[in-house]
Amino acid sequence: MEKKSVETQENILIAARAIFAQKGLAGARMQEIADTAGINKALLHYYYKNKGKLFEQVFDEALKKLFRPMAVFMADDSELFQKIRNICKHYNEVLIDYPFIPNFVINEINSDPTRILKLLDFEGVLEGKKKTEFQINEAVKAGLIRSIDPRELILNVISMSIFPFAARPIIKELLYENEDLNKVLQARADQVADFIIQSIKL
Repeated sequence: MEKKSVETQENILIAARAIFAQKGLAGARMQEIADTAGINKALLHYYYKNKGKLFEQVFDEALKKLFRPMAVFMADDSELFQKIRNICKHYNEVLIDYPFIPNFVINEINSDPTRILKLLDFEGVLEGKKKTEFQINEAVKAGLIRSIDPRELILNVISMSIFPFAARPIIKELLYENEDLNKVLQARADQVADFIIQSIKL
């Protein structure tokens, strides 16, 4: 019975991720989530009393998967170039497994950014950001990289890692119509890291 309960809840979450990613909180319907999960609406309400509670769990899970790699990146003690390679690889692995996350999060943070800011603080991203900015400035002073605003470098790493997944349908149609996009995206981690490192090397 316990196993069945866990399986049912996981089926609900899988269905909810798909529906919320497609339609957002406002457009999603509990009946549609129940149908997609293969259960009746009464059972869905047994697990989650309302749509808001279900959305909160799915959204927080998505946020953590998107921002935990950022926290790891900021706290990483590796030398700067290796640190860049680590975050590109980490993001690539997460987004290959959870391709819906970028659009899902972007859609919702436009409505309420406060949840994101609280999570960033909780996950240690804001504290780690200071550490990474210091590391970048020290690399500039040591003559290892060109003069660059640390915020610009951090933004480049994160945006180049995430954007191809957020724009996946357009990229597929426009650039890789006859190719396996998953294979293309899997190869990007090293390519993005190389591109960024070459752009800042002296």
